[in-house]
Amino acid sequence: MQLQVPKRVRELGQRLRWYLLDQVDRLLMRGLVERAAVRRLGGSGNGAQAPVTRVYVDISVIHKHDAGTGIQRVVRSIRDHLPHVVRAGVRLEPVIVRRLRDGYVTLDGAPLTGGPGAVFLGLDFATDAVFRARFALRNFRQFGGQVWFLVHDALPLTHPQWFTAASCVKYRRWMRVCAGLADGVLCVSPVVAGQLALLLDQRFGRTPLPDIVTLELGSDITPTDRLVTPDALPLAPGLDADTFGHAALVVGTLEPRKGHADVLAAFDWLWGRGHAIPLVLIGRAGWNTATLQDRIRQHPLYGKRLFWLADVDDHGLHAAYRFCRLAVVPSLAEGYGLPLDEALALGAPVLARDIPVFHRHRGEPVSYFSAAASAEAIAAAILSAYAGAEAPRRLAPLRTWDDTARQVVRALGCAAD
Repeated sequence: MQLQVPKRVRELGQRLRWYLLDQVDRLLMRGLVERAAVRRLGGSGNGAQAPVTRVYVDISVIHKHDAGTGIQRVVRSIRDHLPHVVRAGVRLEPVIVRRLRDGYVTLDGAPLTGGPGAVFLGLDFATDAVFRARFALRNFRQFGGQVWFLVHDALPLTHPQWFTAASCVKYRRWMRVCAGLADGVLCVSPVVAGQLALLLDQRFGRTPLPDIVTLELGSDITPTDRLVTPDALPLAPGLDADTFGHAALVVGTLEPRKGHADVLAAFDWLWGRGHAIPLVLIGRAGWNTATLQDRIRQHPLYGKRLFWLADVDDHGLHAAYRFCRLAVVPSLAEGYGLPLDEALALGAPVLARDIPVFHRHRGEPVSYFSAAASAEAIAAAILSAYAGAEAPRRLAPLRTWDDTARQVVRALGCAAD
């Protein structure tokens, strides 16, 4: 009779395993050792490039499961629009990893073939797949292929305290492969591009640097989405359309860097002084936030002035932006920050934390609070922004994913125009 190990015990075992792997990796892969590993992986490069004839597009993660988060939205949108903008005669071939030990294959099960004119585009954030396939990708490159990656942020390196041990180990392994093999890197913002250039130079010793290209991300919001009506609002007991019309809205997965705890502390300050502003949180439960989740669910005003909707579809989310009184974007750090763009595209006045990546919206209907603001200071900023939210709403221009995909193929050298 086989002994069944309780799920909680298995989970604790996995966390311990990754904690130990994290500690060992940090101890062994330091300084010159890490640089040497990156240099050995990269080798001597692949010389002059031939015209691009085929692009292998990594969709390993979203092919199995599309979590619908910001990264998956970007990956899915670029994937779907690449065929519209690529040069005639260039073959786009989606590739996946069905089993890590087998490496990358096409959807038909065929292996990747390198050679002049071939490009591997690491579009998906496939940390495990890229790490396990690193030597195959090196061979792909040595046979004349190019290797490109899409980088959304460097936060697991710059702020590891916000992530699980597993996430940190996997990210470091993935970034070492990027540092060693990338002929080019696509970044979702100038902030990420700047951080990456410093990391590649100072931490990983990459000389010369690969091409680093900053993309302007498109929007999932369409003109039709702006016509959404209140009956699409995601409601709950105590949360009706009228309450939404007076509410402050925070959108994003509950994880430490998203700043939910700071906003909740600010609203506790407001509610304690008689301000009856509703707060609506939309986002799935993330990691390292068990205490925050309990604090939300056990709050004395939960279901009265505080609401958490963990699973909202795009239609409901668009309505929430369209009809809330104020959107608050409190992230402590972001590679990009899609909720800010989505809020502006649907006409929601925005109060955001003053971090560099959000400066792209200066001059638009965005107000800011200090990056290190106290709960009382955030509360004061909320009151000020809330009062100004009565002004007529201005809709931000919509950017298309065709434009973003076109930037990608231009960087690869295979654009239609």
